[in-house]
Amino acid sequence: MKKWLVFLLILIPTVGLFYFGLGRDPRLLPSALVAKQAPDFTLKKLEDGTEVTLRGLSGKPLVLNFWATWCGPCAAEHQIIRELVKEYGKTNLQFYSVLYEDTPENARDFIRRYGAGAPILLDPGLHTSIDYGVSGVPETFFINASGKIVYKQAGMLTPDVVQEQLQALGVTSP
Repeated sequence: MKKWLVFLLILIPTVGLFYFGLGRDPRLLPSALVAKQAPDFTLKKLEDGTEVTLRGLSGKPLVLNFWATWCGPCAAEHQIIRELVKEYGKTNLQFYSVLYEDTPENARDFIRRYGAGAPILLDPGLHTSIDYGVSGVPETFFINASGKIVYKQAGMLTPDVVQEQLQALGVTSP
């Protein structure tokens, strides 16, 4: 009798954890930063070494994507970002990609192979990634013109998510 009771005391909570844990969408990770001012940063561009700051980007909406060359979903997402940059590049919408736990050499090889997308920012020491609470890549932040984060996408972007969030930023298709 005791064995069955112990078995049930272990089984019931385990089943409950699986039921509630597996029923959630892992891309819907809550972010404490949504609806708050985006953390400022000063990062250098891979392409030419110039510094980019969030303060310097204020006044225009921003899509900030954290990615890595070793990340399979990031490679697939790269095409979506390339299309966005091509379509919205002449509007007031800004795009930047932050290289996460990777090397500039790998990023340059990636761009040679797959073509340029958004300008790439280097994050040595991962200070910006930590400030933004990045737990893995890809992760993308949609930041409005006043510098507030309106949405965080954990996982690969989809065209539907992009369109929905660009509308939330007040960006219209050119």
